[in-house]
Amino acid sequence: MNLGAWGEAVAERYLIKKGYRITERNFRCKAGEIDIIAYDSTRLVFVEVKTRRNQKYGLPCEAVNASKIRHLIKTAAYYMMIHSMESSDARIDIIEIIKAESGVYFRHIKGITS
Repeated sequence: MNLGAWGEAVAERYLIKKGYRITERNFRCKAGEIDIIAYDSTRLVFVEVKTRRNQKYGLPCEAVNASKIRHLIKTAAYYMMIHSMESSDARIDIIEIIKAESGVYFRHIKGITS
């Protein structure tokens, strides 16, 4: 299993333990990809998972720049459109993970576009 897939599996287990209901993994369309789509109670959540082995290039969440956020928003909007969903009750989160020899760093950042 590659590092990205490992991180997504860790993030999925975390979300399930927190009571989220996973509906889809690795949703893809022309606008981009969303790693995990889940419900937090009744709220639809689009989750971008960023996993790294170190902080050589900064924290994983720093890789989610303005361009990536635009792609996430467009992809989320497309997902909601094809599933006839309202966008007012959705959010985009980031889960960042660093898997280093010294241990695992994990942080869930909710509502990055709010």
